[in-house]
Amino acid sequence: MDNNNKKVIESDPYFEEVKTKTNISFDFVLWFYRILKYWYLFIISVGLFLAYAYIKNKSWVPEYYVQALMILEDRNSASVVAGSVPTGTLLRNTENQQIVLRSYGLTELTVKSLPSKMRIDYYIQTRFKYISLYSDTPIEVEMIDIKPEAYYYSFDISYIDEDKCEISYKENPESETKISLIVPFDQEIDYKLFKIKLHKTAHFRTDIKGAFKPDISTFSFRFLSESQLIGMYSGRIQSSLQNNSSILAISLSGTNPTRDIDYLNVLLDEFEKYNLGLKNEQAELTIAFLDNQLKLINDSLDISRFKLEKFQKETGVYDVSSQSLRIALDSADREKDALSLREKSILLLTEKMKEKILGTDDLMDPASMNIRNVKLSEFVRNYNELLQKARNLGARNPLYNKTVDELNDLRTKILQEIQVVQINLQNQKDALVRKYEVLQLKIDNLPPQERDLIKFQREFRVNEMYHQYLTQRQYEAKIQKASNTPDNFVWEAPRQMGGAINGGIIGQNYTYYFMIGLILPLCFVVLKEEILNFSITTKEECEKISGLPVIGTIENVSKKLSNGVVLVKNYPKSSFAESFRNMRVRIEYMAQRENKIMVLVTSTEPADGKTFIATNIASVYQLMGKKVVIVDLDLRRPSVAKTLQIDSQKGISNYLIGQVSLEEIIYTHPDYGFDVIPAGTLPPNPSELIKTAKTKQVLEYLKEQYDYVVVDCSPVGLVSDAYILSEIADTTLFVVRRAKTNKSFFKSVITQLKYDGVEDIALVFNDVKGREGYYGTSRYYGDRTYYLKKNSYYHDDYFEN
Repeated sequence: MDNNNKKVIESDPYFEEVKTKTNISFDFVLWFYRILKYWYLFIISVGLFLAYAYIKNKSWVPEYYVQALMILEDRNSASVVAGSVPTGTLLRNTENQQIVLRSYGLTELTVKSLPSKMRIDYYIQTRFKYISLYSDTPIEVEMIDIKPEAYYYSFDISYIDEDKCEISYKENPESETKISLIVPFDQEIDYKLFKIKLHKTAHFRTDIKGAFKPDISTFSFRFLSESQLIGMYSGRIQSSLQNNSSILAISLSGTNPTRDIDYLNVLLDEFEKYNLGLKNEQAELTIAFLDNQLKLINDSLDISRFKLEKFQKETGVYDVSSQSLRIALDSADREKDALSLREKSILLLTEKMKEKILGTDDLMDPASMNIRNVKLSEFVRNYNELLQKARNLGARNPLYNKTVDELNDLRTKILQEIQVVQINLQNQKDALVRKYEVLQLKIDNLPPQERDLIKFQREFRVNEMYHQYLTQRQYEAKIQKASNTPDNFVWEAPRQMGGAINGGIIGQNYTYYFMIGLILPLCFVVLKEEILNFSITTKEECEKISGLPVIGTIENVSKKLSNGVVLVKNYPKSSFAESFRNMRVRIEYMAQRENKIMVLVTSTEPADGKTFIATNIASVYQLMGKKVVIVDLDLRRPSVAKTLQIDSQKGISNYLIGQVSLEEIIYTHPDYGFDVIPAGTLPPNPSELIKTAKTKQVLEYLKEQYDYVVVDCSPVGLVSDAYILSEIADTTLFVVRRAKTNKSFFKSVITQLKYDGVEDIALVFNDVKGREGYYGTSRYYGDRTYYLKKNSYYHDDYFEN
């Protein structure tokens, strides 16, 4: 074919459409029909999974959300008495408080404080679900003494009458035998596993015979140990701050909101006690320290008093003769006591500052220890504020590093100011020493007995003043402890928030299992039709793999074989014949002429139906009254003569080696209307024979003598005969058999043909079952519904006799 003809074909919209289809990654129509093919699997699968979803939903139990609000604030952190014990903000960090709330330790404390009602689980166990009777149990169990073994059993309570009931349980879970007890209400039941009393509750219905309440004649209960209760509630508490405020939302979700509310109430009480305990801890330590110091100073005070009184009785000297000296000594002693207390406070402050200033704890206010230094107090206050700011910022905040630098500067200033306070104290002590030196000179001039009296009086006065100071501090610490309140308090008591939070789970289950019911058969279809299907099954698949057009889709004709040779001539008004007419038009379009056309028919491998296609192409051209010949050049496995039921001994191979003339091997059958040249004797070297110049000459001769020459040759996927003949042929038809031609082999053969430059190739899709891929995909005959109607002219089941 010349270049102009090639350009015409390449611009054919039909070819362009095929090229476009090869770029489409997914064929929705193809997969729709594939899925429709297994509709029954989808119905069965969806039905089974929806039934399972129904059974699963029978076990659905509603879950509810319980929440309480707690305000976190620094209440009562400053002392109500000047100089009392500092409490600081012991739990200022909200993250720490949330960790404490969710901790195992607080859960353990809470469980220990739970009321006895929460230590028993009342329930009904149906076939599908567990139903709690915590808030509406008809009978309440009063625990008197529970043995450890009782926690391993579940006990059933069955109604007998209004005065008694039956308690039963299985001693061995694997046994069907139950141990039963008939017990009265409101009387002590002493059994080997427990000592209890059963009491009727407000939910016990006396107006119903044979049951505790409607539909409940039997229910169960079990004793819950502390470890079981801890396991039930540990890790279930959730907490979060509300809108960056100090209000903390504490929540719990479960199937029994009443029980969860009771638990949350006890938890919040324990948390407040814990918080208050931390605030009282420092005051308690201070009170204990002061108690010990008072015991020691009481002994010293008694001894000094005894010595003073004894001296006065023995000497009769009760006072110093110089009143001015006496007043000066008293003033100096008071100043000395004050400096001594101030020194102890400064030493304690210095020690505490060194402990906490390198860490992340708040510093105590110096004023709380009677150290009056405005600059130092201001530095400490600024430090605590910056420290809290750094906690709230977090290490990833861009302002965090700047805040840390400011904290370091304040640390330096605080330590420097403490040194200034220590220097001032030392100056005051030096001044007091000089003052005592002057007074000592005056004392030395007194009589000996007065000097001794001053000594005893000073010793007694020092102990007395120290005793008074410790007593005052003790009272202040006790007042502080008594006035302490928790930093955290419940703003909103626990309550149920709306309805069930899992109300949509029923619909979700149906949706989820409906989707699984669709996906599983879909996976089966994909697996069977695509992944495990190694052969070509649709016309679209042929075009997608090869990039070549399918010019004919031929139905399966197995039911026609019983009538003899299947040719278009015998069924001219069938859809089968119409397919070959369609193909005839396409061949002429590809050849760009209506006669003197040579058509080569080949396939990937044997048994693809190429001989059947070749004979019927010859037959469809014969219907036009054209002169047609079919040549069997498959010199390895010839089948034209067998298919047409022609008894021949000689054929094209015999002609090529000079044994016979051309006229001797041309067979004309009156029933077919076209000439046949069979293969003849199988040669030992078919490729070499086909490659001879005589083969080309005879084919060129036949093209001159006939309007159409149809050549049936060997499969191109196995031998190279088709390569030789394609150079002579006007059009090469490549037969693909549905559910038989291997995809990968077909693709490799087509790729090789294109690589080798074989042109003018078109595909024929053969052996289509029923209506699959037939007129439904035809581009030339419009809507498939017209041609496939039961009573249509071209119905598949209509054949002429």
